[in-house]
Amino acid sequence: MRNIPLLLGLAALPCFAAAAELETIVVKASRLGAGDRPPTVLTEEDIDARHAQHAADALRGLPGFALSRAGNRGGTTQARLRGAEANHVLTVLDGIEMNNPANGSEFDFAHLDLTGVTRVEIANGPRSAVWGVDALAGLVYLDTTPAKDTLRLDLGGGTQATRDASARYARVAEHGHLGITASRFETGGTNIALSGDEEDAYRNTTLHLNAAHDIGPMTLGAVWRAVDAALEYDPTPWPAFRPADGDRAADSDRRYGKLEAAYAGSERWQPSLTVTTARAADAQFADGDRIASTLGERVTATLSSNFALADAHFLNATAERETHRFHQRGAATPFGDPNQSQRVTARGAAVEYQYRGTRTFGSLSARFDRHDAFDDALAWHAALARALGPGRAFASVGTGVKNPTFSERYGYTPDTFFGNPDLEPEESLEVEIGYATRRFTVAAFRGELENEIAGFVFDFARGGFTARNLDRKSTRRGLELGYRDTLGPVRIAASYTWLHADEEGRREIRRPRHQGRVDLAGAISSNVDFNLGAAVVGDQLDNDFATFPAVRRTLDSYTLVHAGLAWRMSSRLRAWIQVENLFDTDYEDILGYRSPGARAMAGIQFEP
Repeated sequence: MRNIPLLLGLAALPCFAAAAELETIVVKASRLGAGDRPPTVLTEEDIDARHAQHAADALRGLPGFALSRAGNRGGTTQARLRGAEANHVLTVLDGIEMNNPANGSEFDFAHLDLTGVTRVEIANGPRSAVWGVDALAGLVYLDTTPAKDTLRLDLGGGTQATRDASARYARVAEHGHLGITASRFETGGTNIALSGDEEDAYRNTTLHLNAAHDIGPMTLGAVWRAVDAALEYDPTPWPAFRPADGDRAADSDRRYGKLEAAYAGSERWQPSLTVTTARAADAQFADGDRIASTLGERVTATLSSNFALADAHFLNATAERETHRFHQRGAATPFGDPNQSQRVTARGAAVEYQYRGTRTFGSLSARFDRHDAFDDALAWHAALARALGPGRAFASVGTGVKNPTFSERYGYTPDTFFGNPDLEPEESLEVEIGYATRRFTVAAFRGELENEIAGFVFDFARGGFTARNLDRKSTRRGLELGYRDTLGPVRIAASYTWLHADEEGRREIRRPRHQGRVDLAGAISSNVDFNLGAAVVGDQLDNDFATFPAVRRTLDSYTLVHAGLAWRMSSRLRAWIQVENLFDTDYEDILGYRSPGARAMAGIQFEP
């Protein structure tokens, strides 16, 4: 990449400047718990202030973070970081990798309820050197560890026949914690098709447990999460291939679990053993009849050790074994038989080193993954931060890796799809440079993706589809700005992202060039709180399959405004009202899918 020497040279300049000491930045993107730059963070206070329990409402417009939702809540919701693909982003809940092997190895944010989530951390840029092949473009980490004792009940209702209820219990003691949450959301929805009046409903039930207890120098921990969701949606028939009123439904079941044993009896050596499971089952229905189903499973065993080598020198060594399973069932047709069961096993080893000096932070990490189905993968990352003025200058360079998915290797109908055993992992190289203070962060980045996989290429010689690595490169470059501060009784957060993502000079789809957001929250009086904000998403492109070959259409830019008030009626009771999409803006994240329009909710919060 032409810009790497220049950027690394600029990154070295702050080393000659005198400045105050560096503060340690606590991050989940590193197994050593510290980082060179601040990640994007949403706290429990941020989520509660807006009553934004749905992930899409809470995350839209954050730095480098682009969301594409198929219509209403519950519709497929993809997240892209810095212009990469949705399956290049790894989503982790309390150490459990949630990406679904049966869904292109990506995580669908549609069913993510944030009730009980105490911290959301987004680490932009490649994290494969620590987290492996799903973290090519970055990491979204969800933490549900309770910070304080809590007993709380929330009840709400609103437009579009919406009802919402949740309960939270948390106990935090000297030698452990217990957190339990339960939530139920139902909505009659709106019509996701651009024509017609059939409403598409959605419901979601989420249960979550996070527990840990110290037994001498050992800490034993467990996490369990269950999500049951049901969605009504519309088919996308020929020739327009856009939603049209029809009786389609989907049931989704998610189960996540973790058992962990960690030893903290030594300041020099802290090992841990973790076993996690993630299971995603989906069933599709047409006119009441089951037509297809998929099941994706991943089981991961991780042995990790942190070492304090000397003052300011730290090392992590990790060994991991992961198994992915994919099952698909459906009726055979003249176009092929979709029934299949696949499995792949990977073994990985990673090393991470950090130096935490008074004015300098540095890190080096590398990971090697060996798979039984395709090429081995090596990823590395290097970062440097230096105190400069009131903040820190930082720079990093690293690689990301993404393995071929089950659908890219076998297709949806294996008997008409020619698997390609020679597929190579996708690889990226990205460089970043920036500056951060306690209030403000600016970062510029440039990345290249090689060996991009085209999953459905028609092979005329064999008369069927296959997958191939593309020879051409795709590039991403951009600028991210973030600001957080407290002005009197008001908390303010703002961000802006400029992104240029293209493939051989052709702009990539579903990646807005400009996007940003601003959020205000605080107190009007001793008993009244408010929140007000807006997310701005610039125009973007999407494919129109009504013609062959598909052409690209422009999706207009849009602005979504939200506002809310909360009244403290007593020490235990609080009432609130919240409006999303205040001005009833019409917009499309995906071509042909209608937005849900303005939504109003009111409710009470009771803490006995």
